[in-house]
Amino acid sequence: MRGAQGEGGTRAGSAAGPVTIVVRDPSHLDAHRPDFLVSLETALEWARSWLEESPRREGEERLERRAPRTVGLTGLALLHPWSRRDFWARRVGRRIPSHLVVGRKHPTRWLCVWGAWRDPGTFELHTLYPGRAAPREIHDPTIDPGDLPAALRFWTRHAIVVVPGEWEAPQE
Repeated sequence: MRGAQGEGGTRAGSAAGPVTIVVRDPSHLDAHRPDFLVSLETALEWARSWLEESPRREGEERLERRAPRTVGLTGLALLHPWSRRDFWARRVGRRIPSHLVVGRKHPTRWLCVWGAWRDPGTFELHTLYPGRAAPREIHDPTIDPGDLPAALRFWTRHAIVVVPGEWEAPQE
């Protein structure tokens, strides 16, 4: 994998400046692996090239870009009051509950890249997934309290589309 690995990372460059992607939690990235239709390495390479164009190079950064071809399957449903079939549960491999709805995912060329700059040449990747950017989930222990009102507004109207087997049964 060129341009992204675990803690060590690798370097690759372009005219805008080289970027090393360091994956903060590989298990979080692996949780999205089934939704990718391209290799994770290809998606990371696209992410690296977009990050190299970033003028920010400090603080948190969230990008959503259209990839050259279909990236994977996405599912974020806008919920309507008259047809609510949503529920809260932990997705498999996750520690926090998410707002979910059973449905069909659809192909997308959008790719969301989310993380923070450690320094101008090192990007610590929090997550990478097919689809548009969404705010942190409301149960995320790292959510900034100032971001909570917007996250609440978003996650009361939206849910992550899942298929059977993608969430854990409630524990009694």
